[in-house]
Amino acid sequence: MYKFMLIAALAATPAAPAFAQSDTGQDFGRDAGPGYGATDGVSGFRAEPRIGYDRVITELNVETADDSASVREGKSGVTYGGELGYDMVVNTDMMLGVYGGIEGSSVEQCFPGTGTETCLTPGRNLTAGVRGGFLLNPNTVLYIKGGYSNGQIRIGYSDRDFPQDNFRVSDNLSGFHAGAGVQTAFGRNFYGKLEYVYTDYNGYEITDGTDKASLDFSRHQVVAGLGVRF
Repeated sequence: MYKFMLIAALAATPAAPAFAQSDTGQDFGRDAGPGYGATDGVSGFRAEPRIGYDRVITELNVETADDSASVREGKSGVTYGGELGYDMVVNTDMMLGVYGGIEGSSVEQCFPGTGTETCLTPGRNLTAGVRGGFLLNPNTVLYIKGGYSNGQIRIGYSDRDFPQDNFRVSDNLSGFHAGAGVQTAFGRNFYGKLEYVYTDYNGYEITDGTDKASLDFSRHQVVAGLGVRF
């Protein structure tokens, strides 16, 4: 039901036609300081708050027997949330880990029409995935990540002349994310990181004979995190 309501509403608007290395010698242990194990800073459980830049892209494509049209709109805001994970060193210079996270966003995207307005806002976004990294030095790891995403979209439609047609609903969209980042240790139990993440969600598609319309969502994020390792 949501996909018909959403695509119909948009189509009615003018816009639509690690860090430390495992034990490799005395140098790493000496650099880490007394009592600091060679893998203490990269192995084990971790938790972090995250905040950063979020850009949500909405793309509407309409195809008929005679014509086709595409509209792509982007809106930027702030993303915020947290992530839990577990990492382990698998040899002298490689790290593997798993993670799960939750985040929100300040983005709001509105499409005004003649007496109407359709607004899309992202709700909570859940992530789960794996990451793998290469230790650049005992305190810094360069990594890639990827996995499953489940994002909530909130849809609001208002009609000035026919308020009985107003509606506000939400729906969940599955998808995937992929990214890369760099992480460095601050002492034994703290770390900071900066990463880029791209997410693509499964959108909506409706077909009526030879006519077809699709609505897709994606996002680009640049996020900083400051975490603690247990």
